[in-house]
Amino acid sequence: MDHASQQIKSRHIKVCLKHDVQTTVSNGLEKVRLTVALPDFLFSEMDLQCEFLGKTLSLPLLIAPLTGGCGLSRRINRNLAEAAERMGLAMAVGSQKLMLDNISSPDSYLLRDIAPNIPLLANVGLVHVKRGKDYLLKAVESIEADGLILYINPLHEVLQEGGEKDFRGLLEELEKISADFPYPIMLKEVGTGIPESVVKWAAAKNGIRGVDVAGLGGTNWARIEGLISGQNYELYESLGIETAESILIARKHLRDEQYLIASGGIRNGVEIAKALAMGANLVSMALPFLLWASHSLEEIIKGVSALKKELQVAMWCMGSINIKDMRGKFILRK
Repeated sequence: MDHASQQIKSRHIKVCLKHDVQTTVSNGLEKVRLTVALPDFLFSEMDLQCEFLGKTLSLPLLIAPLTGGCGLSRRINRNLAEAAERMGLAMAVGSQKLMLDNISSPDSYLLRDIAPNIPLLANVGLVHVKRGKDYLLKAVESIEADGLILYINPLHEVLQEGGEKDFRGLLEELEKISADFPYPIMLKEVGTGIPESVVKWAAAKNGIRGVDVAGLGGTNWARIEGLISGQNYELYESLGIETAESILIARKHLRDEQYLIASGGIRNGVEIAKALAMGANLVSMALPFLLWASHSLEEIIKGVSALKKELQVAMWCMGSINIKDMRGKFILRK
């Protein structure tokens, strides 16, 4: 077992739990205003359900990829999986590289016994398409997932000790693999906003089911790596596209049948409502779930319940009886 790799994963978790790892740059959602209308229905009639990968979610919320493969991961992921099953959420596991490379035990990724009904997503880096179709298939099938997230993280890789510094030809390789890949594939940034060129590419490919924009304004990997290495990486914390702009860019290009997942510093139900109004199909969150899950299952349920209530109040004020009815009910402040 490569204990050094596991220690890196463990350090990432500990830094996120002990330090302020959010960028000082806004996610841009403060410029978005929800339009209001008189609600002509009972508060109890509002429907927060949505469809994702052929399954029904009780809330349009995905637990973003967080962790896996180290000592802290098992308890965190099992808490998250149980909460997702109870509350009808979707969930992605953290990067499976350590498991797939036989560096760590698969324990922390094997969650189907806890969450048999949720949409569960496997997760590896886009750089790993170079390892071929079978590698990606193993990521999905080894944990009985419903689909695969490929994360795009050039800034993180270039600042991380031993990070991947060869991103040549990745989309070309993915195009070959995705043409007949038997599971849905989605692309995700990790906090600097997915490039418009990548969204355009994804929109033209039938093998890509959606994108998670993961815009600038939330957890910042330049800050995390700076804290770990003792370097001042503040200069790089503003690189990227803020979340609000990322959502608008993605909505402009994606096909109607593709999923637009909004993330990047979204921290409350009103911001969830804004993202949905702007065209997102669901919202993804990472850092809040990590903080809650490190404490207890009950803390996750409490946190999600608060988000749900905040979203309901926003929908009520918007006069929206369901998630689809929220689409387009926003204005942008100049």
